[in-house]
Amino acid sequence: MSTQTSTDMSRTRTGRCDAAPRSREGDHRMPRTRTRARRQDPEVARLRRVALDAAAAGLFVFPVQPRGKLPAVPRHSAEHCRRRGICADGHQGWEQRATRDRAQIYRWWSGDESARFNVGIACGPSGLVVIDLDTSTEPLDDWGGATTGREVLDQLTARHGQTLPDTYSTRTPTDGEHLYYRMPEGLELRNTHGGHGHSLGPLVDTRANGGFAVGAGSVRPEGAYVVAEHGRIAELPAWLATLLTPPPLPEPRRGEPLVLPTRRANAYVAAILAGETAAVEQAPKGQRQITLLGAARTLGRLVGGGELDADNAHALLLDAAAVHVGVDGFTQGEAERTVTRGLTYGARAPRRIDCRHTPTADGAEVEGAGVEGGEAS
Repeated sequence: MSTQTSTDMSRTRTGRCDAAPRSREGDHRMPRTRTRARRQDPEVARLRRVALDAAAAGLFVFPVQPRGKLPAVPRHSAEHCRRRGICADGHQGWEQRATRDRAQIYRWWSGDESARFNVGIACGPSGLVVIDLDTSTEPLDDWGGATTGREVLDQLTARHGQTLPDTYSTRTPTDGEHLYYRMPEGLELRNTHGGHGHSLGPLVDTRANGGFAVGAGSVRPEGAYVVAEHGRIAELPAWLATLLTPPPLPEPRRGEPLVLPTRRANAYVAAILAGETAAVEQAPKGQRQITLLGAARTLGRLVGGGELDADNAHALLLDAAAVHVGVDGFTQGEAERTVTRGLTYGARAPRRIDCRHTPTADGAEVEGAGVEGGEAS
């Protein structure tokens, strides 16, 4: 069998040429210099592949702090945003920056070990509702001694005579579970906190619009997020969607006012302010936001009834929440959004106080008025 000799230089498995071209006599060409390729950390490459796979499945991703579960982008808060670049038309948080764009994913997950970002899955843009099942060392008496969100969810399912469809799920490093469901068409569900409001029950959180989940393949000091059940993401069952749908905002109404003497009215409002702000300041880990929201709704009713100045109520609540800012990822922006939302909601159900005329020592009457400002002396 005849063979032909190739004019191409053969290469070894290392990628180097077997022989370098010989320079002719009198040839003064400069020797070629090699550019060293940027060092690629293998763990960064692995996490990038996790992000790319999620994006290929239609999910929007963004970087989460290495070995953590807090967003790594943006690096500035809304209150310190300079409205430049991507933020030129307004602050762009992690939810707005989440993407399926391969080029952006390569930019985020590229380089040395400083880019070992965990992978965040933005639920809202991805059209997801993720049910987050936590664990506890304290048995729940109202739930048959349950110590896991899985037990609570199973009991809830049985009480409604329903079943849960098979769906993609992951296991967290602390033995929790994340069940992924598609958001039903036309719904705009938001996050819920287990045991509060319209949540499904204790130890059962949900992440939807405004929330995210840390994806499988991500790593924390306690261990890794791993796939528990492969397969397609099922649609959220209708009965769960109904339970997770928040009640409509109350219609603006003018109920019968509370009638109190002026001094008692002032003391009544002052007591509310003192109680609600103290509750916010003393809120334990895991209940800070829901406590702040409840306090804002209560003060919002007084604002709606003209008994409290809106700006003062806003400032009082933020002052009370200041002790939590910077702790376990709780931010000033999150506090401000929660206060604004709660005050707006509460104002739709105004609470009014009518003050009686109170006689003074000389028999004159002093006209009572609602408390303006709400600051307790």
